[in-house]
Amino acid sequence: MLAPPQVKELEEEPEPASNHGDEAPPDLALPVPMQSDVPGIPRPDDFVQALDFSSLLEKPDLGDARISVVPENIRRGLELRSRIGAIFSIAELDRHPEAVVQVAPVFPFALKRDRVEGRVVVEFVVDTDGRVVGAAAVESSHPGFEEAAVTGVGRWKFRPGQKNGRPVNTRMRVPILFRLANTEL
Repeated sequence: MLAPPQVKELEEEPEPASNHGDEAPPDLALPVPMQSDVPGIPRPDDFVQALDFSSLLEKPDLGDARISVVPENIRRGLELRSRIGAIFSIAELDRHPEAVVQVAPVFPFALKRDRVEGRVVVEFVVDTDGRVVGAAAVESSHPGFEEAAVTGVGRWKFRPGQKNGRPVNTRMRVPILFRLANTEL
């Protein structure tokens, strides 16, 4: 059998005698934590500085510029006519083109997010097969809607217009409206 070890009792050490009787004993308590001692997690915007590059770019001087532009529909009209043949207006037809498929244009995301509405007038030719040819924006309230309107109208299909009982190429203009619903995005 094992015998438990013998434990000696410790004696307390005597306090050193102070030469100066009026001095208070030193405060041995732990220091109180400060706000700066508490670790913090940096936020993503703590070290971000906005940069302005606009001051680095020279502003162009357009005061003396003489800019003239030939509208695209003038140049494209001659080319289109030589490619597909005679183009008639709706007033000259016996039967007007009838839409068979009308795909809605896609509302541009940035303009929808900014809650901008608009209107684009698209001019195009319905050929003898009922396809849309040469679609172009001729008028718009905001240039950001033009591409969406032209692309949307370009997917439409028609029953071609007729003159003297035969299908013919017909020039048309349609307004495309971009309106927001009252729902949130």
